[in-house]
Amino acid sequence: MVSYFDWKRIAQGDKFISRGDTARQLAAQIRQKQFTTIYAPPGSGKKSLVERALHSLKAASYPMKVITLDLFNVTSAGMLGRMYVNALSKSIEEYNHDALFPIQVSPDNITTTFAINLPNILAGYTGANYVVYFKEFQNILKFDRGDELLKLMERETAGHQVAYIVTGEQVNAMKEIFERQKFFFQTNCNIPVGPLDKKESLVYLRNGFLHSGKDMEEETGEAIYRTSKGNPLIMNTLAAICDNLAIGYINKRILRSAVDSYFYDHEAFYRYTVSNLTPNQLNFLRAVCDGASKFSSSEVLSKYNLNSSANVFRLKEALSNKEIVTFDSEDKASVIDPMFEQWLKKRYFV
Repeated sequence: MVSYFDWKRIAQGDKFISRGDTARQLAAQIRQKQFTTIYAPPGSGKKSLVERALHSLKAASYPMKVITLDLFNVTSAGMLGRMYVNALSKSIEEYNHDALFPIQVSPDNITTTFAINLPNILAGYTGANYVVYFKEFQNILKFDRGDELLKLMERETAGHQVAYIVTGEQVNAMKEIFERQKFFFQTNCNIPVGPLDKKESLVYLRNGFLHSGKDMEEETGEAIYRTSKGNPLIMNTLAAICDNLAIGYINKRILRSAVDSYFYDHEAFYRYTVSNLTPNQLNFLRAVCDGASKFSSSEVLSKYNLNSSANVFRLKEALSNKEIVTFDSEDKASVIDPMFEQWLKKRYFV
């Protein structure tokens, strides 16, 4: 039997917890045809949030055409242009059927500028409400002359009557685009996606276990939430493992077994990650796991063998580029994957 905590599926209905206001905000921004960015670590619920907002608009009979551009395996501006055309091919055919001046376009012979403007052209010709939904947008940074493409997209989309939803899994790369380099600064309406609400999460966990005839200690629910740091994917994964392990009662012993099982499934990836770090990077990572903050202080430099302030800067850049550590607006460091942090503390830095 599939567990109530089915982490492989998009959260819907009563399984979509804690972010009703955020989904309503996104739906409102779509109606207003704004450029919305949503970036957070993997498993934070970005896709569920977008699907919830789009579903609510459909339920409210808001007419829209959603095109999804997943840049996961896109490596050039040319590939992106062809993706635009392919995604909009049906809309182009529908318009051309009765058009006096049909849109002539071929995926193999199209300029990037025209491709970027194509949703807005169709919106102007047809009056339809277009929603362009980008996934893995940060991959543009890897394109040859990706910064020039970002400048082009920023300039061309500024006056579009099209809603844009821009998401990305690599939080540091997305910060690089939208916070450090400040692309789309004039149009960007960012929606932060933080941890799930603790109180709602505990109710969700209890109800989920009751669904399969099990009970849960309140302290265990808090431990599941604390271990996952409110990350929906990790919380559901741990809960599903607990659900499968327990006969009738979910306690901390069951949770410890679930954490061990989670580590077993991810051990190879975690080992690979640390094997590709230098001794200095590992020293810095240990400092982050220990809760250090003033990395350039003489005390921290000495305790963790970080050498110098200049070296600290290089280490921060390296671990950020590897999407292992991120820094908030106050330069406070945290390990992006909460379970990787737990693994480091319990199995590596011992």
